[in-house]
Amino acid sequence: MLISSITLVAQDDINYDGIFIGAYVPLQIESIPQSAKKMLGNKLTQMITNKGIGDNSFNSRFIITPNVMVLSKDIVASAPPKIALNLEVTFYIGDGIESTVFGSETINVKGVGTNENKAYIAAIRQIKPRNPILQDFVKKGKERVIEYYNANCNLVLKKADALSAQNKYNEALATLASVPQVSTCFDKVKNKINPIYIKAINISCKRKLNEASSIWAANQDLNAANEAGAILATIEPQATCFEDVKTLYQNIAERIKAKELIEGKWQYKLIELDVEKSRIQAARDIGVAYGLNQKPTYNIRGWY
Repeated sequence: MLISSITLVAQDDINYDGIFIGAYVPLQIESIPQSAKKMLGNKLTQMITNKGIGDNSFNSRFIITPNVMVLSKDIVASAPPKIALNLEVTFYIGDGIESTVFGSETINVKGVGTNENKAYIAAIRQIKPRNPILQDFVKKGKERVIEYYNANCNLVLKKADALSAQNKYNEALATLASVPQVSTCFDKVKNKINPIYIKAINISCKRKLNEASSIWAANQDLNAANEAGAILATIEPQATCFEDVKTLYQNIAERIKAKELIEGKWQYKLIELDVEKSRIQAARDIGVAYGLNQKPTYNIRGWY
C-alpha cells in the first residue's frame, strides 16, 4: 500500500516534443532512508531527461518508478564495523492511472557505509542514468507513450470537450497539453486548443480584474497597490478585458505617483504580448500550471 511518495518535477522551459514522464518514488517495502530516496528520485529524473523527455509530474499519467529489494545485508569486520548492502533495483515505466506496465529493467548495485543510511546512498550512487541498458529502457517507454496517444486520441479529445462543457477550461487545457507534439494526435489537438484557451484567459481576466479592483478600491495605499499589481501582472494580454486591466494599472500608477509614496517600490509590470510565442504554447503553459497544482494518485499495485 502506498503511504507516501516523492514526486519530482523539473520546471525548466525546455522543448521535449511534449513528452512527459513523471519520476515517482513511492514508499518502498524496504525501509529506505529519506536521503537515499531523494537520491534515487534524482537518478530517475536524469534517466528521463537524458533521453529528451520532460520530467514533469503535472497531471502526467505516465511514470517511471522503482522497487528496491535487499538481496543481502552483511556486517564488514573493520574498525569501525561497516554495513554492506546488495540491492536489486527494478525500474518500471507505465500508465500510472490505468495501472498498465509498459516495461521493466533490473540492475544490481552494492554499497558499503559506516551505517545503513550511508550504505544505501553508496549503493544507489552506483546507478548510472546513462547506462545504455537503462537508456534503451526509457526510450522504449517513450515510444509507448506516443503509441498511447496515437491510439487513444479520440478519448483525449472527448475528455477535453467534456471538461470545456463544464467550464473547466484549465483542466481541459491540461488534458490537451499532455499530448506529445510528435504524436499523430497533436494535429487534432491544435484545433481544440485555441477556442478553449481564449475562454480560459477571458474568465481568468475578469476574475483577476475584479479581485484587483476590489483590493485597490478598499485601500489606495502602497500595500494595496502591490497586492493589486501582483494580480494584474499575471493576466494574459490576449484576454478581452485587457484594456480594462491597463486602465486600472495606469490609475494605480498615477495615484502612487501623485501621493508620492515610497518611490521605486511599486515595480509591477503587465505581461506584454509576445508575438513569437504561439497560442498553442501559451495554452500549454496554462495547462501545465494547472497540473502543477494537482496531486495525481497513481495505482502501481501489481507492478511488482
